[in-house]
Amino acid sequence: MKLVHISDIHINADPIGGADTIAAFAACLAHVEKRHGDADAVVITGDLTHHGQRHSYVRLREMLDAWPTKPFLMIGNHDHRDTFREIFPEVEADVNGYIQYVRDVAGHRLVFLDTNLVGNHSGRLGPRRQAWLAARLSEAARDGLPVLLFLHHNPLPIGVLATDILALVQRKEFAAILRAHRDTVRHIFFGHCHMSLSGSLEGIPFSAPRSTSHPGWPEFEGRLAYGHGSIEPSYNLALIDNDNIVVHTIEYRLDDRIEWEPLTGGGTGSVTVPPGA
Repeated sequence: MKLVHISDIHINADPIGGADTIAAFAACLAHVEKRHGDADAVVITGDLTHHGQRHSYVRLREMLDAWPTKPFLMIGNHDHRDTFREIFPEVEADVNGYIQYVRDVAGHRLVFLDTNLVGNHSGRLGPRRQAWLAARLSEAARDGLPVLLFLHHNPLPIGVLATDILALVQRKEFAAILRAHRDTVRHIFFGHCHMSLSGSLEGIPFSAPRSTSHPGWPEFEGRLAYGHGSIEPSYNLALIDNDNIVVHTIEYRLDDRIEWEPLTGGGTGSVTVPPGA
């Protein structure tokens, strides 16, 4: 299974920190189409727009309608749930109106969470959303399908104050659900931090890509500051089989600068392998 993970595209009519968010996302889409058009799934884990404005969702809709692959969409703290649903009515919501749903792809169950709370930038997963998640994980276990779990907010502290104060609030409750379903959830994908991240939570690996719009730089000295500058945006490429998951950071703007050296005969020289090696 080949899965493309994009996050924090922040579509906006005006530049953000000097960055043209629309052009940046267009370049990302073009690279995915060029290099990974055979992906089994493309997921965009929220902050689809910067201010949740209708015209930004319309612009995003135009971009995605012109793209050959239909991505799975999620909302983040910068999004507006009702406006999103107006422009993307085909994206499923649960019985409580949250934009969360499941899809089966290549022998895996993809579970998409809604951690948005209107008017607040930190993440929420209240009792109703917790119950929904626990039920979906129980169903996946019953069906014998490993789960790839997606949410927008970071579900654990990453050691960067400016991000951690806006993390998922119900981290303990989320972790408890993971503990109960550790044998079902294979990997957790999130965004929100705008930084390339990897690690594990309750023994379950996680990863996150940089923002395509304005990538962040980690600050480890306890200052409430957001680091930005000439940082390459990225998306992540996950290669998944029954036994392994490998996640690559794709700094797509560098593609035309890479030089390829052809290798023949297994390398540039011969190597003698001793018996029993």
